[in-house]
Amino acid sequence: MSKRHWEWQDCYLEAFLDTNPFNLVGRIAAAEKAIFLRAEELRAGSGGEVEQQAIADAISGLAILMRERPSLGLESKTERGS
Repeated sequence: MSKRHWEWQDCYLEAFLDTNPFNLVGRIAAAEKAIFLRAEELRAGSGGEVEQQAIADAISGLAILMRERPSLGLESKTERGS
């Protein structure tokens, strides 16, 4: 069984693998954009069920990463209530 790789995965992996927490918001935004654009392409065509499931999983992963942001001390002043 071959491992599949899609272009949007590069941005997704960069968000998870970047060790600088101050890059997190930008990396997540780039990943979300790449995923959204690819999801739009898939909706316009047929098939792609495996990739669609991978996209759904990636979106869930990014949501978890965003929830972890406050524990990394990266919430904005607005989010802190200041």
